[in-house]
Amino acid sequence: MGFETDNLPLFENSSDAIIVLQDGIIRNVNSNAVSVLRYEAHELVNHAYGDFVHPDDVALVDARYIKRMNHEPVPRVYPFRLITKAGEIVWFEIHAIEIVWEGQPASLTFFNNITERVKAQEALLDSEKVNRGIINAIPDTIIRILKSGNISGYKGPDGAPADGKVPYAGRHLSEFLPAEKYEEAMGAIRGALASHTVQLFEFKWAEVKGVEWYEVRLIALAGEEVLGILRNITERKNRERVLKERLHLLETRVKQSHAMSTIIGHSKPMQDVFDNILKASRTSAHVIVYGESGTGKELVSKAIHDLSDRAKGNFVPVNCAAIPEKLMESEFFGYKKGAFSGADQDKKGLLELADGGTLFMDELGEIDLNMQAKLLRAIEGGGFLPVGGRETVYPDIRIVAATNKNPEVLVQQGLMREDFFYRISIIPITLPPLRDRLEDLPFLIHHFLEKLGMGDNLHVIPSHVTNRLQAHTWPGNIRELQNVVHRYVTMNRLDLPQSKEAPNHETPQRQDVPPTPLNKVLEEAEKAHILRTLEATRWQKARTAEILGIHRKTLFRKLKSYGID
Repeated sequence: MGFETDNLPLFENSSDAIIVLQDGIIRNVNSNAVSVLRYEAHELVNHAYGDFVHPDDVALVDARYIKRMNHEPVPRVYPFRLITKAGEIVWFEIHAIEIVWEGQPASLTFFNNITERVKAQEALLDSEKVNRGIINAIPDTIIRILKSGNISGYKGPDGAPADGKVPYAGRHLSEFLPAEKYEEAMGAIRGALASHTVQLFEFKWAEVKGVEWYEVRLIALAGEEVLGILRNITERKNRERVLKERLHLLETRVKQSHAMSTIIGHSKPMQDVFDNILKASRTSAHVIVYGESGTGKELVSKAIHDLSDRAKGNFVPVNCAAIPEKLMESEFFGYKKGAFSGADQDKKGLLELADGGTLFMDELGEIDLNMQAKLLRAIEGGGFLPVGGRETVYPDIRIVAATNKNPEVLVQQGLMREDFFYRISIIPITLPPLRDRLEDLPFLIHHFLEKLGMGDNLHVIPSHVTNRLQAHTWPGNIRELQNVVHRYVTMNRLDLPQSKEAPNHETPQRQDVPPTPLNKVLEEAEKAHILRTLEATRWQKARTAEILGIHRKTLFRKLKSYGID
């Protein structure tokens, strides 16, 4: 191609910056080139082209110029930097074509200022570098997830990139999440894409090293893709669990203190009772409380209810001995309006009132066999029909029964169904009579005096009165003691029946002393005490040994020596 003086008007009027290069020397420039480089024309023409190229780009430009002159393949368009007269560095993209200048080979070079584009690219690269540094510095797992649930990219907590060697990239979320959490995760992904807000959820992942908890934050990206940031929160969950357990323990202790505040007892037998109350409260199994009349069976039953998961339900007490036999069914099962004369409205029975709670059945042995069969069906899940009703009611109840009779004897006598007895008496608790826990007597007296507003005057009880209280056998147990204390406070006199076990210490009587050796008297007393304890525990020898504070082998040896089977 020729380029002579007749083409100068086109050369001068071009909107591009153009120079003519020949053997590395600038032979001509147009006005736009002068404007771009900010030199005068004479400062450019006949000067080496390399004088204006950025030092770092001179070798690149020279090498490509030589290759072009030798007709070797080189990119016809490439970027490089020029330095203006003011020292400013400007990025150009050049396009060169071969021409003939004054009969000699030369090149016509077009300059396109790309400084702004280069700056934008550099800013983007810097931004990407910063972002990449930030992402690699984050100690969390980061994944890119498509709307479909496929994982398109992954970075582990150590900065591992998303490539073919990473086991998560290219797989689906359903491979890692439990079914219920997978649905939640997909919903969160859709929510993030729709609202462009951060979505948060947690999930538990069973790994080789154990169960791990993760918190996931989902952030919408361009297109139908989200960025998921997975943070291991196992340590936090463990701390929360420990704190929750501590709070639960504190609540339990407060609850126990409140529930047992009305049960007074510091003796070893009563401490055993407290332990059994706590054990029974942790289950929903039926309980039977044994004890003589007045030992506090209802208080113990109420404490079991208050400490159990059924505490929010009703505690319904009933004295079975006080219900006439003909009314037993209507009292327990209720009735419908019009079921019989006088039934002018529906009435819920005791079982339905105790639904979700506890039914306390005192004097269990007074229920007849027919009613026992119906109750057995109801508590075993068969439900019951209210009198006059047509729809079966299925109550969710726990029964705590109480009796001062021996149910096993009642079963042998045919007065109690064997299946009914075994269904009710899953957890037995035996309350000791007051005569076997006399060390609790001062605390009980103080408790009753406080109830009567006399707690501060406990010291005024004379010693001879205290001695009589200690010597009494208390056949009526706690109830009798409460009445005696109340009478004493009200009437200022102590009314106790005279007996061999409780002599009147105010007027002692002379008695003939039998000619019996002391060791024999002690043996008889020990034998009697062992027999009373065996009866209280229903002949549970291991339990008897524990109450007596002796080893079982010692108890068996004593039983054999006293001829007790």
